[in-house]
Amino acid sequence: MTKKYLRLTVNERFQHLNLMINFSILVITGFALKFPTAFWVSPIAEAPAGMTIRGFIHRLSGVAILTLGGYHLLYLIFTERGRQMVMDMLPRLKDAKDLWETLKNNLFINRPAKEIKMGRFNYKEKLEYLALLWGTFIMGVTGFILWYEVEWLKYFPKWTYDVARAIHFYEAILATLAIIVWHFYSVLLDPDVYPMNWAWITGHLTEHEMKVEHGLELERIEASQKGESLDVYGAASAGGGRIDPSRQGGGDQNFHLHRLYDTVRNLNEAIKKWRGN
Repeated sequence: MTKKYLRLTVNERFQHLNLMINFSILVITGFALKFPTAFWVSPIAEAPAGMTIRGFIHRLSGVAILTLGGYHLLYLIFTERGRQMVMDMLPRLKDAKDLWETLKNNLFINRPAKEIKMGRFNYKEKLEYLALLWGTFIMGVTGFILWYEVEWLKYFPKWTYDVARAIHFYEAILATLAIIVWHFYSVLLDPDVYPMNWAWITGHLTEHEMKVEHGLELERIEASQKGESLDVYGAASAGGGRIDPSRQGGGDQNFHLHRLYDTVRNLNEAIKKWRGN
């Protein structure tokens, strides 16, 4: 059977789903205020107290995304997988080289096209993630300024409010286009994953998808397989590519033995730390 590699845990998929739902709500309710005469806004505008409810839902979703951001920050700090994610997400010189080689491939400068092996997170994913962090911060700050307009204008000149409103609007356009043009292509329309990259639902990538998008990570996992088998099952926390043992031959028995071995080892380490050894 085809090998499956862990890409997103249940926790991470829940975070992604939460972000997807609330981002969509923010886009719809936000642009409904800016373009109230658009045909798609009529169900909202014509409903009793529709625009008032729109404003409430927009603010509620904004608070939900900021809460999710706080939870994600705690996840990065206090979990081993989260801390490793931070390290793997840091921009590196190789990302710039990968981007350059990709451009050369797309512009037919590299003939034949050069094979590019990327790590757990490629340059596209790193750029998206950094843009998400930056956008959430900017939209959060400007959103609260717009929310508390009266209080803000008590202490600051009106031009600062106007600047915040302009930034909020244009950042919303930028974020929406980034999702539709860039992210949707990567997970829906890219020929290598068409009709969809199912990792956001199943949590796993196939061996082919790993080879195309994360070849370097796949080589690291395969190298760990040739060493101690324990390293393979611990690869998720180290790099996010743990093989799903239930999808391989040998399956359940090996999986339970490794879990038992891990439990004993972790217990021994905890005892050592408690004793100060």
